[in-house]
Amino acid sequence: MRKLVDFTTRYPIPIIVILVLLTVFFGFNALNVTMTTNIKDFFPASDPRVQTYDRVEETFGGAEYIMVALSSDDIFTEETLKKIKEMTRRLEEIDGVASVQSLTSVADIKGNDFGLEISDLIPEIPENEDEMKVLKEKVLSDDMYSGFIVSEDGKAALNIIEVEVDADSVAVAEKVSQVVEEYKGPEKIYITGTPVLNNVLAESMKADLYKLLPLVLFIIALILFLVFRDFKGVILPFSTVVISVIWTLGLMGLLDKQLSPLNAVMPVILISLGNAYGIYILNRHREELGLGKKSLSAVKGAVVSVGTAVLMAGGTTVAGFASNIFSDITLMKDFGIFTSFGVASALLVSLTMIPAVLTLLKEKVSEVKDISRKKVSEKKNNNGVLAKIANFLADTGIEHPVKILTVTLVIILLSIWGLTGLKTDSNFFNFFARDSQPRIAYEMVKDKFTGSESVEIIIEGDLQNPEVLQAMKKFQDALKETGLVGQPTSLVNIIMRTNRAMHEGDENYYSIPDNSNLIAQYLLLLEMNDSSYLSRFTTAEYDKGRIQALVRDTSSQGIEDLMNYIEEYSGKYFAPLGLETTTTGIIVLIDALAEMIISGQIKGLVFSLVAVFVIVLFLLKSWQGSLLSVFLIAIVTLINFGTMGWSGIALDIVTVLISSIGVGVGIDYSIHIYSRYLEEKKKGFSVEEALKTSVRTTGISIIVNAGAVISGFVILTISSFPPFRYFGMLVSLIMLVASSGAMLWIPAMIIFADRFKTKIKLKN
Repeated sequence: MRKLVDFTTRYPIPIIVILVLLTVFFGFNALNVTMTTNIKDFFPASDPRVQTYDRVEETFGGAEYIMVALSSDDIFTEETLKKIKEMTRRLEEIDGVASVQSLTSVADIKGNDFGLEISDLIPEIPENEDEMKVLKEKVLSDDMYSGFIVSEDGKAALNIIEVEVDADSVAVAEKVSQVVEEYKGPEKIYITGTPVLNNVLAESMKADLYKLLPLVLFIIALILFLVFRDFKGVILPFSTVVISVIWTLGLMGLLDKQLSPLNAVMPVILISLGNAYGIYILNRHREELGLGKKSLSAVKGAVVSVGTAVLMAGGTTVAGFASNIFSDITLMKDFGIFTSFGVASALLVSLTMIPAVLTLLKEKVSEVKDISRKKVSEKKNNNGVLAKIANFLADTGIEHPVKILTVTLVIILLSIWGLTGLKTDSNFFNFFARDSQPRIAYEMVKDKFTGSESVEIIIEGDLQNPEVLQAMKKFQDALKETGLVGQPTSLVNIIMRTNRAMHEGDENYYSIPDNSNLIAQYLLLLEMNDSSYLSRFTTAEYDKGRIQALVRDTSSQGIEDLMNYIEEYSGKYFAPLGLETTTTGIIVLIDALAEMIISGQIKGLVFSLVAVFVIVLFLLKSWQGSLLSVFLIAIVTLINFGTMGWSGIALDIVTVLISSIGVGVGIDYSIHIYSRYLEEKKKGFSVEEALKTSVRTTGISIIVNAGAVISGFVILTISSFPPFRYFGMLVSLIMLVASSGAMLWIPAMIIFADRFKTKIKLKN
């Protein structure tokens, strides 16, 4: 550390110039960073679930849908149906739209003198009440339409827009929104679906960042000013975080990486956390000047004294964030890599730029001269609110260790109990508040039409075989009975409708024929009428079929239950016939994401705790310090998860990041307390004296840093996204617990252990 500070103080101007040039370079590249909300981007390209999803899209057409729902007192009026027809036509003209199913465009199978006819359900809009009444009764009595493209009460209609496989679904959603806007009123119109969600999410996250980042910067700058009361105390720590953010975004731009809902909070994290290293250096620099040292000597003394602790704190923070590279989620790995880079950048800038600038400033020697550090410490710490808080914590931790450890034990037990209520959630729609327009539209479509996301079950077998079709029908009926999906549709529904149409609409023939030759004839007639009509549900060779159903409950638990039912019914109806099945769709990816969140969390926590222990042990050369630091962070992490369980906050792609922050950042406080404790012990002070000095001096820096960090993250509580609000609250909580724990729990543990050893010695 001494070599580094000698170098930075010897060449301050070249160092500053190099840092400025690097910042300009990264700044230009930061302009290339874009944003993604596509769920497939969370998975590696080689993930078999994504590959299956892509294969199904290529075989049967797109599996992404945009839902446009129109609500009125009665859909079956001439004016409303004309609006639906005109809107459907406009939507079909949008580039990237494969098809639009609506009340005025959905196909109807009818028998005629020549065999079979496929035509629009409503070829002409009825112009009198009697015809409209007949149409309404026909549609609402047919489960192919009722609950699918029109609500069962006849008060809402749905346009189901299939996005082309290679189209930019977000761009398509934007164009759909523009078209739909023209048709609002007097009917209410709602638009939802994953592409719409992705579009709104991307725009809303940008707006949130533009709103939150300036607030975070302002709050932290204000706190730094209130604490240091001078130019350098604000600008130096502040500039390190700004530089680290620019470098990080610049590296992302260089490597063509994107921001996502998962790492959109990364700039806030870096701004909130990156100032810590500068705060510790500046606070110690003040202390050195207070001892009467000259400017250059004070700079060197500050960096040498706290440099190792700062390096340890930065290293453990990097290790905490780097733990995310063990996640199977691609964007979480990116978050770990780039946040680690950002923290390392803040650490580098703090240890080079701040000493360089302080050297150039040549600050005057403090009026306080020729007094011992202990006296300076006592003089400084007897004044001011921060000093009083630090003194109180120092006295409490040392004088009441048993009480503190007892309270800690109670909190641990309550947190373990809270773990039983912890749940996961990977549904992006929950990023929006219940009273927001995206969430209202999602809930409306789910309530009226069973959902906006589909599950796809692919069956491999002879689809002209009546036994296979019967098995598919039994599977569909059983799946619908679960209440987790709407009416499943497949080739089965088409064959049954065709059989009825060929028998003059006799409901007794709404069934699957027993004759495979007759089924083959029906398929031929259907293909001759409209070759594209069957392509959504079967291959041209009739060796693969698709069962599709809209999902009512897209929560992690709902999807898990649905997947279990699909597996059970596949084994019951398809396995005896030797049929192979594959399940896919957006909801399958959502379900997989929830599993990956849990597995990544476990692997990441194990890695980060081990890495932190090794780093602290290597630098402190103290088993006791390493164990205490890691044990404190384990408690903090447990409290975080316990709080989530008690409060019902789900573990999602945003809140999953909290544990890595808790490990990486929370341990900083214990490192600084323990490092200063060892420093004072080496001077010959007793355990109690060393601990008091440590908490009373370093504690002030910890309070300032924790206050700045908490203030930065508290700003997230005004985010428009619930997960971001929870993230801000929980990170603030664990920073409060980690900082107070370092100043209370660690001294209490050391005192308790020291007194226990003393008793053992006295007995012996």
